[in-house]
Amino acid sequence: MPVSEHLANPIPVLTNAKKKKCPSLSHSITPWFTFLCVLSDSSLLFICTVRQKAVVILKPNWTKLFRGDTVLFRCHIPGEPSTDWEYIWYKDEEELNPYKSWSESNEYKNVGPVDESDSGEYACLGMRKVDSVFSEISDAVILTVSERPKAVILPRPDWPQIFSGETVTFRCDIPGELPSEWRYRWRKDGQKVKPDGVGEMNIYRITAAEQTHSGKYTCTGLRKSDYKFSQASDSVTLTVAERPQAVAILTPKDMEIFSGEVVSLRCHIQDGEAAAEWRYSWYKRGYVGHNQISDEQEHSISPASEADSGDYTCRGTRKSDAQHSQTSEAIKLTVSGLPKVSISIRPDSPIFNGETVTLECMTASPSVWNYTWFKGSPQTETFPSDHESKGGNTLTIRGATESDQAEYWCQGERWNSTTSSLMSDPVYLTVSDLPTGSLTAEPQNPVFTGETVTLTCVVASYSDWSYQWYKGSSQSPVSQSDRYIREGNTLIIQGAVESDQDHYWCQGEKDTRPTSSHISTYVYLSVTALPSATLTVQPPSPVFSGEIVTFTCATQYLRDWAYKWYRRNSQDAVSQSGRFSRAANTLTIRGAAESDEDQYWCQGERDTRPTVSQISDSVTLNVLDLKPQPRITSNRADQVYTGSSVTLTCELDPSTATGWTFYWYRDSQNSEPVAQSDTNSYTINFMKVSDEASYFCSAGRGSPIYYTHYSNATWIRVTERPKAYITLLSNWTQIFSGETISLHCDIRGTTDTDWEYIWYKNGYLNNPVNREKEYRVTLVYGHRGDEYTCIGRRRRELMYSEMSEPYRVSVLERPLAVLSVPAQIWVNEGDLVTLSCEVKSSTAGWRFLWYRADSAAKHTLVYSNGGSFTITPAVLYHTGLYMCRAERGEPPYYTKYSELQPLWVTGLSPPASLVIRPNRTQHFIYKSLSLSCEMQGHPAGWRLRWFTDRGELTECPAGWRSVVGSTCTLVHPHTTDSGVYWCQSEMGLRSNPINVTFHDAEVILESPAHPVTEGDPLTLHCRYRKKPSNEEADIYKDGSPLQPTVTGEVTIPAVSKVHEGRYRCKHSERGESAESWVTVRDRGTQRHKHLVLWLVVGLCIALAVVIVLGMLYRYRGLFLRGSLFGWGWQRANQESSEGQNRPVEGEGEKSSYVPWQYAGASRGPSDVVYTEIELKEMRRKWVKVKVKPAGGKLPMTHSQEVSILI
Repeated sequence: MPVSEHLANPIPVLTNAKKKKCPSLSHSITPWFTFLCVLSDSSLLFICTVRQKAVVILKPNWTKLFRGDTVLFRCHIPGEPSTDWEYIWYKDEEELNPYKSWSESNEYKNVGPVDESDSGEYACLGMRKVDSVFSEISDAVILTVSERPKAVILPRPDWPQIFSGETVTFRCDIPGELPSEWRYRWRKDGQKVKPDGVGEMNIYRITAAEQTHSGKYTCTGLRKSDYKFSQASDSVTLTVAERPQAVAILTPKDMEIFSGEVVSLRCHIQDGEAAAEWRYSWYKRGYVGHNQISDEQEHSISPASEADSGDYTCRGTRKSDAQHSQTSEAIKLTVSGLPKVSISIRPDSPIFNGETVTLECMTASPSVWNYTWFKGSPQTETFPSDHESKGGNTLTIRGATESDQAEYWCQGERWNSTTSSLMSDPVYLTVSDLPTGSLTAEPQNPVFTGETVTLTCVVASYSDWSYQWYKGSSQSPVSQSDRYIREGNTLIIQGAVESDQDHYWCQGEKDTRPTSSHISTYVYLSVTALPSATLTVQPPSPVFSGEIVTFTCATQYLRDWAYKWYRRNSQDAVSQSGRFSRAANTLTIRGAAESDEDQYWCQGERDTRPTVSQISDSVTLNVLDLKPQPRITSNRADQVYTGSSVTLTCELDPSTATGWTFYWYRDSQNSEPVAQSDTNSYTINFMKVSDEASYFCSAGRGSPIYYTHYSNATWIRVTERPKAYITLLSNWTQIFSGETISLHCDIRGTTDTDWEYIWYKNGYLNNPVNREKEYRVTLVYGHRGDEYTCIGRRRRELMYSEMSEPYRVSVLERPLAVLSVPAQIWVNEGDLVTLSCEVKSSTAGWRFLWYRADSAAKHTLVYSNGGSFTITPAVLYHTGLYMCRAERGEPPYYTKYSELQPLWVTGLSPPASLVIRPNRTQHFIYKSLSLSCEMQGHPAGWRLRWFTDRGELTECPAGWRSVVGSTCTLVHPHTTDSGVYWCQSEMGLRSNPINVTFHDAEVILESPAHPVTEGDPLTLHCRYRKKPSNEEADIYKDGSPLQPTVTGEVTIPAVSKVHEGRYRCKHSERGESAESWVTVRDRGTQRHKHLVLWLVVGLCIALAVVIVLGMLYRYRGLFLRGSLFGWGWQRANQESSEGQNRPVEGEGEKSSYVPWQYAGASRGPSDVVYTEIELKEMRRKWVKVKVKPAGGKLPMTHSQEVSILI
């Protein structure tokens, strides 16, 4: 309650009425004295009371508190006992405890421990118990509650490390407080310490720091006004260390320093601080060098000279406080002049070719040097090569040559430095050639086996030579032996043999330089066996009596040979006689006889080396007394075709079949030969019919010619070459893309079956090569005018038939099947419907396949046979989309699928009804429409199906707003949503279809969406998008107007079949509507047909139940074991099904077995009906039974699936 409300009092109180005050009294008044007051300007009489003012007392009397403190408030009425009053407290002018009675205690104990929310202005008010008179409200006491402050230490300097003797100052601050309002307490490592000065100050100073001052320092504040402590500060670590030592470092270290080199002096302060915290001073011999005080830690002397030699020290000065480090130990710098190198040579000059020479570069400096060598001039550096190598201070030349003769210099370069010594004085290297030995051989090549050979070695210069002899590739000298004799400068080889044939050379050796000569030139010693004599005889043995035999003796090489002839083992040469004649290198026997059979030898003789040849090998001469007779054969044992070749062979005894010339005769032995050949074969190419004849042969050799007898005769029969012909094995000539054809190659005019065949395409050999008589090829559209040819070849010989005439194949594009439907695709149950399928421009060999589309991605084969498909009687199940295609050939070739064609069947009592709201065929676009399926006994699994004018089959259109169970709603339909709609269950049950169209027009015809039964009324109405002023319109049926209407509406009280047709509406201003078909259903006939239909279905169900029960009883044991319906049983039935109904492979088709065939299919050998049963669970439930006839022939009036409760 606000303070002003508590000041109400039954006694009028004049405090400030009408801006006037009670008059002051001249005498003292006891507090709370009541008196009358009369104003001079008013007749009003007031009772005035003087109020005593309440006072707030704090205990403790602090108005600034820290969080967690406790404070007690007391309300005091001066001069009054506290027990005579009741009290109430306010904070920020609001009651602290609203809705509570006044307190008899003058203390407020609810403040504490305090937090920031307790900050505010506190006041109190008293009320006297006896008369309920209020005191004046007390002055407000401002209470401030804050977080207890935390002390902060600020060190100066704030370095992590302090040197001994430095001054350190810590300042303790209380953030947000005046230092003068606080006292301070200091601790080091948790122990109290006292600063050097008055304790009132916030400064703790260490004037000469020692290592004992190192530690962690904290401070705490104590407020003077209320003795409240602050939080202790975070600790500050003080580290006091000894003054760091400076260390001078000379680079390079432990090395001689020469004039011109770079010297680096580096001063390192051993305190761990960064180098940038220091400045550096350098001293030489104790004095500060010029400009040697720098921020850089490193001081360079470049280039150094001998004047820079001396002792150097350094000292660091810290930039922050000018504190010095200790001075470093002195380091000594010695700068020397560049040394000069000299060269020595081992061995002394002159140097001979091939010797090893070592040049050494020497210096007095102990430093590590790399050496560079120069040859020819001080600017031409020599580099390592195959025979020159550098190592340390030496240059080694191995196998010195005259090209190494030159002046040489060397120069040292400090290792890991660019300092070089002075260049050495030049030395001249003289290289002389070694003396060369010469080698001669006697006698000269060739040396014949058994001769003695002397090799002589001579070295012209120097003396006291001894000689080494070498043979072939061996590096070991030739040793002394019985056949190899070394005497002085000669090597004698006695009784040379072919193994002595090789290269020979020699070399001189001596004890003093030069220790050896050059190797002599090579001498090749060719050791050859005596020339061999070779004996030949013509004609070769055996020979026939009366022939002339000639022996010929020849040697390998050389000339001027004379020959001797030997017979048997006689050492006497064959003498010249009437039948034996010798001429040069031949021995001739004229009129050979059996007495001349023997072994014969020969040997050559001459006047110079070699004087004789080796004796030839023996040749045996055999003489036969009988004249030979050849035998003629042909490589073609049977008939020969024109154009081919025949080879005749004249065969003699192999032992006598050399040296003959062969003569070939035709028709007669006395005729002139038709050919002559050096071989025993004769080939007649490109045979003609005129070449048919008898052929003979004979042989002859020698001069004069010695003839054999004539051979036997062989007959060659020549016939014309057969020709290949190509035929097409199919019964049609039009070939389509992707179709496989078979071409047949025949060889006519011959009974020979030993043929293989070669096929060509467009003149090129077909790849892969086909050797079969039948050639199968799959053709592709666009390969127009391909030509195929074939040729036959007999396998047992290389003989070809004539090439066939080209067979030209033209490939047409894959044909499209064309499905024709009746003009009226809306039919009633019981009607007869015939569909026809054809392939345009092609009629040969086609079989037709009929499909019904179950969904956009699945269609089922329903019939396969001729080009027409009759459904009788039509039932509601036949509603759907049909297509066809044709096949022919093996493997089957398929046409393209035909376009989808709808067939809409209207039933009398469908299992479900499609309800359209609003109930009409035509609708305006963008007007809401709802379609729903209402089921009769089959509530589950129904979906709305849709077939558009574009030939699309789908479920509830994707663009429709909602799909709830079996209901579709379209809020904004368009013309593209026009189509035929129906309901379909998962088991294939259907509702009657309805045609729904959407029009972007001003007028539509309102007609019923479902068929009208005979005798029922029919109302047709013109509906407008916007109501016209004049509703008069005409309604037309099949193009003819009905009676004019004023309201645009026509009603037929009882329709009949004559009223079935196409209706439309026409308005003079709004134009015409689209046409709608009105179906009139026959009431009696349809019911009769429907009963017949269900009777047939009932019989099928009864048959299925009997079969199921029989199978359950028959296989009850398997059923209990759970093996009846295992995979193996299903697989067996699948294989049986596949054998009877071949799957149809197509483009994008999901084929399945043929569940039935419609009326019009040819009947097979058996009409037995069998079933395929699938039990879903082993409990009492509905089971689907698939009924499939053995021959695939079950009328469409029978259901494919039957539900049975078991």
